[in-house]
This record gives sequence, structure tokens and C-alpha cells, in this order.
Amino acid sequence: MKPISIVLAEDHHVVRQGLRALLATESDFTVVGEAASGLEVADLVERLEPDILVVDFVMPGLNAPDIVRRALRVSPKTRALVLSMHANPAYVVEAMQSGAAGYVLKGSSAAELVRAIRAVAEGARHLSPPLSEAMVEAYAQRAI
Repeated sequence: MKPISIVLAEDHHVVRQGLRALLATESDFTVVGEAASGLEVADLVERLEPDILVVDFVMPGLNAPDIVRRALRVSPKTRALVLSMHANPAYVVEAMQSGAAGYVLKGSSAAELVRAIRAVAEGARHLSPPLSEAMVEAYAQRAI
């Protein structure tokens, strides 16, 4: 089975190193690239065409929704997973409307992130608890 290729987009070096180390423990994951600014991500994704883009919501240059839109335009097969400290439904809705397939809170466990990456790689959507599809849908309807 081909490993799941991943690009990490996170502006904090120590967090990016931690994510890389965590993901390296999974035999079916391979981190193929890293970006520290939002402006770097689309070029990296276009060149590497990863299965998964794990992107921090708040990045220098561009935030996750803009990064996701650009990345998916240059690599349509790539699936995006937003990693964020923000549980606010407005952020979640904005990320999902940009094309992200999942949204994981930074307060989640390592196992939750691994589950999310696998789910998104298999074509599913993933929202971290306490987020729910119903909550996000209700917020999106109110925002219209």
C-alpha cells in the first residue's frame, strides 16, 4: 500500500517539528514537504502533489481558507485538513467552504489527528469533537 503523502503548513517551527515527529511514527504516513508561510504552500503543493495538506488556520501571508483554495486549484487530488486552536463555528464554516475536508482542533490528541488524516485520505470529512456537522451546518444556515 502506498503511504499517505503529507505536506505540513505551520508557521511555528517547534510545532511543525512536533507534527513531523508524530506523523513519522505512523508507517503509512510520509511527510514530503513543509511550509512556514501561507505564500509558500501552493507552490509546494503543486510541485509535490501530496495526498494531504495539513494547514494551520492562521499563517503569515495567507490564512487557511485562502491557502486551501489555492492549493486545491493547483493540485485537485490533494485533500486539505485544517489544524486550528479556534473552535468558533465561523472559522470551521469558512475552512470547509474553502474546500477543506477536515478541521482538527490543536487541543486534540495525537490519535485524533492521525484518525483525521486517515479519514480525509479515504475521502471522508472529519471534524474534531466538540465540533459537529449539525453545529457547523446550523451556523452556516444562520450566516446566509
